[in-house]
Amino acid sequence: MLMKQWDTKLQETLDPPGLCLLIENECQREIRNSCKQIAVYFSQESNKEVPEPVHELVQLLFTKLQDEVEHLFRKESGIIFPAIKKVGSGYTIPPKVPENIHQTQQVIVNLLLKLRQVLNNYVVQPGWGKAWRACVNEFFLLERELHQWIYIEQSLLYPSISSDKKPHPDE
Repeated sequence: MLMKQWDTKLQETLDPPGLCLLIENECQREIRNSCKQIAVYFSQESNKEVPEPVHELVQLLFTKLQDEVEHLFRKESGIIFPAIKKVGSGYTIPPKVPENIHQTQQVIVNLLLKLRQVLNNYVVQPGWGKAWRACVNEFFLLERELHQWIYIEQSLLYPSISSDKKPHPDE
């Protein structure tokens, strides 16, 4: 069901300005909401479910992940997306920009992998409290949302505006 909704949204907004709006209005909003819920857990709850070093490592990895994501969102929403929306489908971007974004997104993916490992593949244990179970579930949702956002950008948006894209055989 979820993928069908995204397929429909993506087909409706395949042009670069539409993809920028989709990323800002859907992807970034969902990711920020998940990050906010996880941050609230760390600010309000005490750790009883996992050893303290594990809890501290999860919090450290999450903070680094949140910083990387937020910095990239600001670059895109403040510089790249406004230019794409202004020029439209004819906008091209130098190859270094998508490469830089891809590198940052790779850092994000690596942080997600480390979080998944430390959180035992998000397998919830029966003895855990309700708040920690909800937090671990939110980490799982955040991972899915981040991968969805990266897919949209790396497979659809940046290839369509890259200045080194290959011409279509019919052109």
